[in-house]
Parts: sequence; C-alpha cells; structure tokens
Amino acid sequence: MSTQTIFELLHTIEQVTHKMHVKWRQQVDYDLGVSHIVALHELQMNGESRPSELARLLNFTPASLTHLSTKLSNKELITRRQDDTDRRIIYWKITQKGEDLLNQAQKDGQHLRMKVFSHLTETEQQSLLSIYTKLNKSLI
Repeated sequence: MSTQTIFELLHTIEQVTHKMHVKWRQQVDYDLGVSHIVALHELQMNGESRPSELARLLNFTPASLTHLSTKLSNKELITRRQDDTDRRIIYWKITQKGEDLLNQAQKDGQHLRMKVFSHLTETEQQSLLSIYTKLNKSLI
C-alpha cells in the first residue's frame, strides 16, 4: 500500500461504489437513486424536517435537494407543507407510500449487501465498516 497513490486508492473505492450502485439499480424496479432513499430514511427516522436540515445532515447541495423534492413529491413519497407563521419555511414529511417504498428498498439493499459482502468474513465486514466510519469522521 505504501507505493499506492491516493489516486489509485480513490479510483478503486469509486469503482467498487459504482459497481454496487449499478447492481442495486439492476435489481430494483423503482426509478430512484440512492440519494432519494437516504433522504426518505432520514425523514422516517427524524419525522417532518426542513430541507435545509436534511441538506446539513446528508451533506447535499440545495440544488440536489430541489431535484430530490420534485421527484419524491411527484411520486407521492413525501408531502411538502409551508410553515403557518412563516410561508418561506417548508417542511417535508414521508408519506405511507414513501414508508412502503423505503421498506422495500431496505430489503433490496439487505439482499445486495449479503450478496456483495459474502466474499468477506464477518470480521472483515466489521473492519471495513470501522475503517470507513473512522475515515468519514476524519474528513469533517
């Protein structure tokens, strides 16, 4: 690893991530990306939220949130409502249809995880998670 450049490392990580995205998209029949699922998950966990709070939690740009909002709203997976006292403030809330789709996506994701990570031992899987968690925290 000492001779490996940062670019080789980044490229390898990107290749693995890309291949997992492709495999996930091939096994599902809903027209959503991982970002949509992650946003739905946050809404499910935290309840009604302001887009700015979601952007902060997920490290998304305002432009990507606008795109997410449009698609999730058009598919009736979230509702958007204005604040009663300040009409500039918008809240998003996951719908039952969104909850159902999220549950299916989580099952699909679990199936993919089992398939992809079956090549690693349980200890290796835990180490991988630990390493990525540590790297993620160090990059803040």
